[in-house]
Amino acid sequence: MSAGTTELSPRLRGVDVARAVAVLGMVMVHFGPTPAPDTALGWLYELPHGRASVLFVLLAGVGVALLAGGSGEAVPGRRAGARGRLVLRAALLLPLGLWLQGLDHGVLVILQFYAVYFLFAALVLALPDPLLLAVAAVAVVGGAVAYLLAGMAAPGWFDPYPARIGDPSGEVVRELVLSGAYPLAIWSAPLLVGMWIGRRDLALARTGGWLLGGGLALSVAASLLAPEPMGVSGLAELLSGEPHSQMPLWMIGSIGSGCAVLGGALLLVAWLPRATWPLVATGQMALTVYVGHLLLLAANEELVRRETVPDAFLSVGVFAALVACGCVLWRAVLPRGPLECALVAPWWVVERVLEYLGGGRKTRPGPAARRERGESGT
Repeated sequence: MSAGTTELSPRLRGVDVARAVAVLGMVMVHFGPTPAPDTALGWLYELPHGRASVLFVLLAGVGVALLAGGSGEAVPGRRAGARGRLVLRAALLLPLGLWLQGLDHGVLVILQFYAVYFLFAALVLALPDPLLLAVAAVAVVGGAVAYLLAGMAAPGWFDPYPARIGDPSGEVVRELVLSGAYPLAIWSAPLLVGMWIGRRDLALARTGGWLLGGGLALSVAASLLAPEPMGVSGLAELLSGEPHSQMPLWMIGSIGSGCAVLGGALLLVAWLPRATWPLVATGQMALTVYVGHLLLLAANEELVRRETVPDAFLSVGVFAALVACGCVLWRAVLPRGPLECALVAPWWVVERVLEYLGGGRKTRPGPAARRERGESGT
């Protein structure tokens, strides 16, 4: 993988490793028993449940910040280019996600929600750091309250069957914003926290250290504050810490664990740069891996999905090893995965058209654009 400058490469590789952990964590959830049995091994297998997808969105925020310039001073032209890329990616991911949701794999697809995350990120790209965190805090609490109140006032909105391509646009928008599995009203929180993190200097060891330590502390604190699972209803559900409850303690704890994974990945890559390359390559092709595992489930569920934890660990392990080998071989030849290329290629066409309309003048790309050429995509 190449980056704009050599000192930026380690931080990008660390983000890629964390992205690989996120996508393989979601594979674990989809390949194994849910919920896992109440055993030590089952508890270990259950760790990614409710956390891997939040980590995925947190890293999307980090990628957005890097796309817009990272920790450097914001440049209006660079920010405008980042907005263009985000809007175009949203336009591509929305139909892809809705189409994938219509396949017979039994998974709640996240890609169509990424479309609204990117549109939202384009709107808030210029917000200063304190406002990013303030809006994230509002989303954690206010989004959960809105989710509960909407569920009480209009339970029909919360259809157990997720939206698919061809569904009425109003229903699709409502699901993406409020009533779906990963609604913007709540999941904008990890996106915004990720954008804030992406503006830090991720090349510094102390950044990885405080992400790891602070994230673990936040995750443990949220777990201790959450009561044992109980049959409650109404606003009392705000205290729930159950995975995918959309409630504040669960979201805060999951954001904390995501920060810890990212911090650990940054430190690990700095310590073992060569040994982590298979994870780096997998993270750089995370979109291809994610879509690939959905297609595999839809085509032959019996091949990979398991009902016991030991069998599920074996299935995920074989899948991860094969994927890592395939990604390493692909990256030895090409700079991006097939779907990652499809996601960034349209913007390359837009740039060429703009150059032509501007009289053929071509300016030297800035650091963000050069990083974009070396990254796997947000």
